[in-house]
Amino acid sequence: MVLQDLRYALRMLAKQPAFTAIAVITLALGIGANTAIFSVVNAVLLRPLPYPQPEQLIVLRERSNSFDNGSVSFPNYIDWRASQRGFTDLALFRRGDANLSRAGTENEPERVGSAQVSYNFMSILGVAPALGRDFRESDDVPGCKKVALISDGLWKRRFGGSADTIGKQIIVDGVPREIIGVLRPNVKVPRLAQIYLPLDDLRAAREVLNRDNHPGFSALGRLKPGVALGQATADLDNIARELERRYPDTNTGRRLNTMTLLDSAVRDYKNGVRLLFTAVICVLLIACANVANLQLARSLARDRELAVRAALGASRMQLARQVLTESTILALVGGFAGVMLSLWGIDAIKAISPNDVVRFQELRVDLPVLTFTALIAIGAGIFVGTWPAMRVSRNAALSVSLHEGGRGTSDGTHRQRARSLLVVAQVALALLLLAGAGLMLKSFRNAEEASLGFDPHGVVNIKISIPEAKYPKDEQKEVFWSQLLERVRQIPGVEAAAISANSPFDDNEWDSYFHVTGTPPTPPGQQPSAEVTPVSPNYFRVMGMPILRGRNFGPEDLPGEKGHSRSIIIDESFAKKYFAGKDPIGQHIDDNQTDDKSQPPMTIIGVVPRTRNEAPGEDNSEKLHMVEEYLLASQDPQRGNNLHIRTNLSDVGALVAAVKREVQAIDPDQALGSVSTMNQAIAKSLSSRRMLMSLLGVFAAVALLLASVGLYGVMALTVTQRTRELGIRLALGAQRTDVFRLVLTHGMLLVCVGLSIGLIAALGVGRGLQGLLYGVGDLDGPALSFAFFALAAVALVACWFPAHRATRVDPIIALRSE
Repeated sequence: MVLQDLRYALRMLAKQPAFTAIAVITLALGIGANTAIFSVVNAVLLRPLPYPQPEQLIVLRERSNSFDNGSVSFPNYIDWRASQRGFTDLALFRRGDANLSRAGTENEPERVGSAQVSYNFMSILGVAPALGRDFRESDDVPGCKKVALISDGLWKRRFGGSADTIGKQIIVDGVPREIIGVLRPNVKVPRLAQIYLPLDDLRAAREVLNRDNHPGFSALGRLKPGVALGQATADLDNIARELERRYPDTNTGRRLNTMTLLDSAVRDYKNGVRLLFTAVICVLLIACANVANLQLARSLARDRELAVRAALGASRMQLARQVLTESTILALVGGFAGVMLSLWGIDAIKAISPNDVVRFQELRVDLPVLTFTALIAIGAGIFVGTWPAMRVSRNAALSVSLHEGGRGTSDGTHRQRARSLLVVAQVALALLLLAGAGLMLKSFRNAEEASLGFDPHGVVNIKISIPEAKYPKDEQKEVFWSQLLERVRQIPGVEAAAISANSPFDDNEWDSYFHVTGTPPTPPGQQPSAEVTPVSPNYFRVMGMPILRGRNFGPEDLPGEKGHSRSIIIDESFAKKYFAGKDPIGQHIDDNQTDDKSQPPMTIIGVVPRTRNEAPGEDNSEKLHMVEEYLLASQDPQRGNNLHIRTNLSDVGALVAAVKREVQAIDPDQALGSVSTMNQAIAKSLSSRRMLMSLLGVFAAVALLLASVGLYGVMALTVTQRTRELGIRLALGAQRTDVFRLVLTHGMLLVCVGLSIGLIAALGVGRGLQGLLYGVGDLDGPALSFAFFALAAVALVACWFPAHRATRVDPIIALRSE
């Protein structure tokens, strides 16, 4: 019987190719969008990490009154590990990059992503090297033999995948290290790491042993069997309270922030992906409503056929099953076409998604995605076939159908009501998507146009980090950077060059507590924080930042004898907040950038504009109202800096090549890090917002198209069914404008009901999107008005054509046709 139903359904669909094609295309749009976005949901949120029992892997960070997700102090980690009872063990790790060269070869030095990890990191992850061995505890102590693990990608790219790589020497940041293992391809923590180093000498570094220092570390733990995350977190918080009691100056208010490793990896994208999934569900519902309306219209021509079949002995269940079979076939064919569309959609999503987020680049149509597609296709088939199936399963409906179809036949009240409800739902859902897209578009525009406080045009950024082993003293670091700046300034086309250690949009953060000299001491845990940015004197010229008050750094600010007050420049937000009503020039800030407590406080010599350092809405300094202070780079030389070049050259590649030659003229083993223009760095910071805005805009456009087509179809069918009625009205003296107004009013009444419902729902959309919006309130009038009037205008056009066709009805022909 199933095969018979299938054969009959295929024959009936083949006899109506126009209906079949429209239904399949409509469902393909809805199902294809869902397939593409579910592949994102699966890859980003659902697909488990490729480690044993990944749900037991927990990332630990510190939180305080100022930060919800701060890095971990090394001494705190040591105390946590010694006292905790909820984890099998805790490891420490941080992401960075390193200069890499291979001893005894002609390979050029390169800058690669690196990770510094405690010796137990891989064992907690639950992975062993594919080749060689893991770190041992003896590899992770100060003064030990220097070793390294390398990633599968680096092994294949730099060493040709040779098995004799184990035991070879590489030079990492000027230190020869022996390769002891090659990791499996699935090891991708921390993100982008290609070489893994033990902590070894860091364990004895003075700045790392300072409990008040939080040098970018995170902790990784594996829950013990049977221990819930809440239990383990509560245990760690008890330890944190004890550390607060023992070390009030550094640990007051400090607790732990724990989350699964997966949540830690996707926390920045979770809400956006959920938004997209909600949007495509709306698109699918609109598509299903369209096809359901088509089915209801088609059932007009089939009522007598089904009634005759029932009179000849077909059961109600057989007739309902036949209708559902046809709908399901349509949905399955639409699902297959949707999968084909989704393959193109996935490529488009990859192209606009953040390049450095691995999980976005792992999108694919796999078994879970195909299973989801099959389920929603079957669900869509049942949805669009339910009403016709319910109708033919009722005795009264079939009985009426045997007597309908003669003179005066028009669609039943129940069927008209059902089609009207579907149109109202389509309009409401379309308005919901348009409102969301409008809010995201305005948010993105606000983010793009947000004041930067500097001029990014013509600025090229190059990350350079010199090895501590080769430049251990501040004087050596300063010589390298001063020589480099002098050489770069001589390159043709370079207008100005400078260095900074914490510049805008460099994916880096450096903040520190501060205290304004002469003000009352701040209680522990409540100290204000400032962004700290060491710069060379030309930095403000390169960045196009005027000196608002005071002066720039000059020769008089160069390092002097011990006891010489260091100079500092602050931004205008610092001046307004902490020096309101007085001139900040000449005021002092305690020098907490040195361990020498005898040093005098720093002297403020200038005020510059406030700059935006990260993407709007994602800027920690903006959320925390963090001010900024600039130090002279030569007073506190750093190992890693950003080289900023303002240039009038259009060929950035030639400029970078010239910089590379100058760098290697000073140090042949020195590699360049990442290179980008400042505009590219800003665009990269907005990539997530751009992706959300683009996809939501596409889905809103599809929803608008489907809703308008559905409305047009219902109104056209209504005119066809009311041909005799309209002819009688015209024969009795009605004006054609009256007929036009009658039909148009009927259509726009449905639109107005849908718009009203959609507008009420859209008011809640802004509140739900607040975490993703920038500079847009809960009730943004322009965005909601745009969505409302855009949909109303399209709906008016969709109703106008059928209404105009109604005015062309010939009364005589209409009456004769009956």
